[in-house]
Order: sequence, then structure tokens, then C-alpha cells
Amino acid sequence: MKTLEPRPDRFWKKSRIAARILLKKECRPLNARDRRLARRLGEDPGVTNRLIDQGIHWLKARKNGHRLLDKHH
Repeated sequence: MKTLEPRPDRFWKKSRIAARILLKKECRPLNARDRRLARRLGEDPGVTNRLIDQGIHWLKARKNGHRLLDKHH
């Protein structure tokens, strides 16, 4: 029988999307769709700075996962 992973709550999902947009902004200008979405997410009371910050760290850790693990050897 397949075990189901616990589902992340909707604010965590929205915060990860906001984090992705912020990271994208560091590399290149945002398009109109990203700006609209960022504005909408910024107005959502459940999407807090703390959750967005956690989302940024989570995305960077996934991206750099192997390098982070290699530092300790």
C-alpha cells in the first residue's frame, strides 16, 4: 500500500512561489505575470515574511544540496 506524504499547507505553497519569484528577480527583470502574482501574494495575510524567508532557504538548499553535503567531508 502506498503511503501518502503529508500535504504542505496552502500558505507554505504560496510562500514558496513568492520565494521563487524573489529569486528570479535577482537574476532578471520580472515579467508582468510575475509582478501581478507577487503583488497578489504580498497582499495575502497568510504569506508572511518568515514563511517567504523559509521558502528561499528551502529552494537554495534543494539547489545546492550536494554541495552542502560535500562541505562536511
